[in-house]
Amino acid sequence: MSRLIDRLSLSQRLSIPVMGFIVLAFISLQFITYQTFLKIEKENLLSQTQVLANGVGMNLTAAVLFNDHLDGTEIMSAFKAAPLVARVRLEHPDHSLFVQYINPDIEFVSPTQEEQHDVAKQSYHFGPEMLYLTVPVMLDNEPIAHMHIGVSLKTLQEMRITHFQVSFMLLLAIIALTAYIINRVQAWVIHPISQLNHAVNRIIKDENPSPITPQTQTYDEVGELVSCFNSMQKKLDEREAKIHATLNQLSEEIAFADDVIETVQHALLVVNQSGTITLANDASLSVLGLSADKVKGLSLTDVLHTEQPDIFNQQLEAVLNDQQQFDHEIRKGVTSSGQSRTYQILSRPLEHRRQTLFAIEDVTKKQQAEQQQKMAAQVFDSSQDAIMLLSDSGIINMVNPAFSRFLGYHPDEAIGRHFHILFDLGKDSKVELAIRQALKKTHHWHGELSPVCKDGSFIPLFLRINRIQISHSNEFQTVVIASDLRSMKKMRRLEHLATHDPLTNLANRSKLHQELVQVLSKQKSKSSVFAVLFIDLDDFKTVNDTYGHSAGDKVLKIIAERLLRTVRKSDMVARLAGDEFVTIINPVASRDDISFTCERILARIMEPISLGKKTQLNIGASIGCYYVYSDESQDVDDILRRADKAMYGAKLSGKGRIIEFNQFRTN
Repeated sequence: MSRLIDRLSLSQRLSIPVMGFIVLAFISLQFITYQTFLKIEKENLLSQTQVLANGVGMNLTAAVLFNDHLDGTEIMSAFKAAPLVARVRLEHPDHSLFVQYINPDIEFVSPTQEEQHDVAKQSYHFGPEMLYLTVPVMLDNEPIAHMHIGVSLKTLQEMRITHFQVSFMLLLAIIALTAYIINRVQAWVIHPISQLNHAVNRIIKDENPSPITPQTQTYDEVGELVSCFNSMQKKLDEREAKIHATLNQLSEEIAFADDVIETVQHALLVVNQSGTITLANDASLSVLGLSADKVKGLSLTDVLHTEQPDIFNQQLEAVLNDQQQFDHEIRKGVTSSGQSRTYQILSRPLEHRRQTLFAIEDVTKKQQAEQQQKMAAQVFDSSQDAIMLLSDSGIINMVNPAFSRFLGYHPDEAIGRHFHILFDLGKDSKVELAIRQALKKTHHWHGELSPVCKDGSFIPLFLRINRIQISHSNEFQTVVIASDLRSMKKMRRLEHLATHDPLTNLANRSKLHQELVQVLSKQKSKSSVFAVLFIDLDDFKTVNDTYGHSAGDKVLKIIAERLLRTVRKSDMVARLAGDEFVTIINPVASRDDISFTCERILARIMEPISLGKKTQLNIGASIGCYYVYSDESQDVDDILRRADKAMYGAKLSGKGRIIEFNQFRTN
């Protein structure tokens, strides 16, 4: 094999490896690119589907709890937003079908047993044609149903074909380009070398000897070489004179370079192979906190005091051995006075002296400024609020992406125009006058306005307007920050749904837990007493069995309203589950107050409840009371468990009673 390679011409030994390497590198790169892109596309598809499913799952909670198939079907139609979703089955925990969504445009391929096993194991599986995944519908961190989703992989298959086609065309183009480059290299390099080789061989073999002082002047390549050699000899004396002049000039330039080194603001250090500093300039004092005389003889590690010194020493050793170089390397260090600084290090070898030159710059303030600028730009671009910068004359200079999302104007449509295209205050001159007066007096104004969007609609925004003076200038800019009130109202509604019972609109178990934690925290500083009343309706199951669940729901709503009207506004009423209610009476001044409140609650509950024109019923309740004192160590679960135990005592003692778990006492 080696003999065969040795017999190849220079052109062949250059062309074959280059062509083979380029083709192999291209194929490898395309394969890695394809695998990476395919993985990213799969992750994006899985993430998008899970986000959509989680959003739908949150809306399905009420429908599943109340077994509302019609509402569930309507909510499931949200999957139309994902055209690749083929089928979604919403099943109860016992695997019975609740509702399902089917995309008529995509054929669903059922998973095999192995694929179902993978889905059960890791909640998703990519099959040959479909993505199968399972998303739970959660309530209080417990799954109440599961969505089994099938997503078509048609786009991934089309992407695969397109990728192969493009890769094949690129491969042909690269082969053609490589062939052209090799041809040019042969014309520009190999052919001239071959000609020179033949000429040298002729000289070596004396086939066409060319004397140094030829009797006959020739004009071929060898003759020109001899002529150049003779001319070189004649110019040596001239060059020697120039060398002396150059040396004199060089000494002057060295002196000038020394002056430049002493005036440069970077610390310049020369370090030998053992890591010892042999030379330093005067800037070392301002950069490193040590004068040039004190730096000499120290190691670079002792001077910089960098973080992770072991790693830095390994890199420094490689630099001193000329295995690598610092190229604007950023390192954090500490000066001799204990000040933290950020250094930018550049190193270059001094080969003739076998030493290394280090240029060290203190970039602490520069890096902080850059980080602040980057952070400000990120905040500006990623802000969920619309931000608009106005000149002093009201011209829009800059807007962020949220501005375009809110109002529909592309930045090019807004920048350079007057802000009146968005906020036409001509109809309400008092508002504009108030804004101008506030900005002139305090440089700040905030309030709610409804600018016009590009499509002609209006959007309610909460504006914060600040007038800022430009640094080192008498000019001013106005910064307008606008928050979408629609999102805030929606968030408040969602927060209310998360912390309140959907039937009675009372606080739920989560809200009750939060309230008790806050009351316990405040109680430690006030040393007050509060009471927890655990209320359970007597024989409520009979109401559901006799009149139906709708009547039971109506009774629960009426009881909830009566409880709210019975206690103080500072007290809290919550519904735990079913017919169980909890009331926090805070503060409690005496046992008589609690007794009076409990008797009034029982009286209100036992008032007749009308379920129709001819249907009335009376219902009772049992109350368990637990007093909470600041000098007792207990958590929320302990409190509710003791109040619940007192309530069951009231049940066992004949119902319609009030039982206290502990006795009332003053702190």
